[in-house]
Amino acid sequence: MVSKIKEAIQDNLVKKRYRWYQEQIQKQTLTYDEWIREKEAQEDEALRAGHRAEHAEVISYDECRADFDVRRYGNGATPADVLIFHAPDASPDTRGISHVLSWFEAHPETVIAYADEDEIDEAGKRKNPWLKPDWSPDTLMSCFYFGGFFAVRRQAMENCPWLADENPLRNLYDLVLRLTEIENGTAHIDSVLFHHEKIEVWGMEETYDDLKKAAYVRRGWPLTPSGKVSIIIPTKDHPHILSNCIHSVLESGNYRDFEIIVVDNGSNEQNRARIERMRDMLNEDFRFVYHYEPMEFNFSKMCNLGVSLATGDYILLLNDDIEITQDNWLEKLMEKAVLPHVGAVGAKLIYPGTEIIQHAGITNIHLGPAHKLQFRSDALEFYFGRNRMAMDVLGVTGACLLVKKSIYDQAQGLSENLRVAFNDVEFCYHVYEMGYYNVVRNDVTLTHHESLSRGADDSTEKLHRLHQELNLLYELHPSLYGTDPFYHRYLVKDVLDAEFYTGCRYDFDKRVEKVSPEKIEGVLEPQWHNEVLRIGVEFAGDMGRWQRGAAGAGTGDWMIQGWTWALQVDNCRYDFSLLLKKVETGYIAPGSSTEAIPEDRGEVWKIPCTRQFRPDIDENLHGIVHTELPGVCVTFDRDSLPEGDYLIGFLWEDTCSRQKLYRFSPEMLTVRK
Repeated sequence: MVSKIKEAIQDNLVKKRYRWYQEQIQKQTLTYDEWIREKEAQEDEALRAGHRAEHAEVISYDECRADFDVRRYGNGATPADVLIFHAPDASPDTRGISHVLSWFEAHPETVIAYADEDEIDEAGKRKNPWLKPDWSPDTLMSCFYFGGFFAVRRQAMENCPWLADENPLRNLYDLVLRLTEIENGTAHIDSVLFHHEKIEVWGMEETYDDLKKAAYVRRGWPLTPSGKVSIIIPTKDHPHILSNCIHSVLESGNYRDFEIIVVDNGSNEQNRARIERMRDMLNEDFRFVYHYEPMEFNFSKMCNLGVSLATGDYILLLNDDIEITQDNWLEKLMEKAVLPHVGAVGAKLIYPGTEIIQHAGITNIHLGPAHKLQFRSDALEFYFGRNRMAMDVLGVTGACLLVKKSIYDQAQGLSENLRVAFNDVEFCYHVYEMGYYNVVRNDVTLTHHESLSRGADDSTEKLHRLHQELNLLYELHPSLYGTDPFYHRYLVKDVLDAEFYTGCRYDFDKRVEKVSPEKIEGVLEPQWHNEVLRIGVEFAGDMGRWQRGAAGAGTGDWMIQGWTWALQVDNCRYDFSLLLKKVETGYIAPGSSTEAIPEDRGEVWKIPCTRQFRPDIDENLHGIVHTELPGVCVTFDRDSLPEGDYLIGFLWEDTCSRQKLYRFSPEMLTVRK
């Protein structure tokens, strides 16, 4: 009888908890329509204060046929200063026109400008926004990414030849290609200014190839790539993997003007001999240069050493665990690398035996460099063809990176201060700041056996090194902290979302909460420690660094953002709190996170926190119960903790029983006054 009463009480507690859980999800879910209208209301306050003297004419794409004459808009009592072209399934509203005129009046150098767009349903709800990058010349060669809304200065258009084709889209594509050739004349108005029924991506079709070819000829760009490529392959103790890589290079493609240089930082004698035999067995025309020099692992130094031996006009950094699976891969990479404005060029990488994407370009978000679309299936098309075309990006991975040797030398190669991580990213950021565009060719697909490269960063020592290298990246490039010209300000930046979602998925300002740490009196009981808990710490530091990078370090409240979920339990039932465990300065937890268990009877602080809705985490946790609310995002006073190093963990408390679970991660918060 007593057991049945207890069971009934617990059932009621569980049902009550489920209701609370669903309410929390609903409370924290913000629609794009609500979110964007709030953002636009803030933008429009500044817009209303301005005065616009210029006049605009609005023109549907359907009107832009062979007989279109721009001169008609220069006649009359009020000639148009700006012509706004738009997709025919809607018309620009007053707000959109006002923003365009304000831009052209404030930026007299602008000849042509494009803006962002979204869809609107019959009920007036907005959805599916196309939030575009800043000026991207190579993306424009892939498709007409200006989309359904752009504007030009009439006088500039009057001086521009009109294609006079019966297909209005061909006329518009040709017009845009011509006007964007005017130096510093192209602008991105990074606001959503056009709303229509259906966004259509076009310009990838063969019918536009002649327009692109004509643009190449006008600009003096080479139509056929040429030049010797020096392929640099760092390796150690992976002779079978290296063999697969080299043979796949030798057996693929028609572009044959290349040399291969293998840099070995200390394979054992047996593996060294195997690599030398592999080299000697090849036909003399295909033999690679093998440079053996034992040294501590430093990816940058190995690549730079290989480049010092190179005789080519172009440098291709290639991991030894890359397998070439597309015959025209090098030719396509070279098509971009030879262009005068292009810096680093990369390829799309997938995991072996799958269609799962590993790399499709590097995006710079608030948390640092991110591989968008990682772990997504390449069988699907993402974000208006993002994984199908060549696109301008801020960076590409050093696992496959092609660049002119002159640019590599000008950038002084990869930074040898970044031994393991972010060296390729830093190189790309450097090249971008030199004035070049980096390009990822997502129409070139290679296989990356990534798991074979090196271990995960899952110990305190490795994480400390990783954070140091991340901090150094932004100390070298402070202007790029938290920003990316090819990733819209309205896309998610504060968490690592695999796809291209708007900021309504995670609005930091609405999520962060101010809390107060409480020192735990007593102990964390050993039986509470449980390996079922999984922990991720995305940021642990002060708000100054979070907001401004290295320039703001040492200021503001302390902040921790991250997540936690558990195996083998119903995640819904638990409240959780952050734990901070003070450890000796310089504390190193050896091995993996499962070994990062300090003596838990010392000083421990408990930090209450609200469970945060994190669909980016939940979508990757298949088969685990109730993982929609795994997030935390807290700040607390700078003086609330004594100075020291603190391991970060979580305490879980079951609201429907007396069960408690805890675990510490190898991540640390370093508190300094």
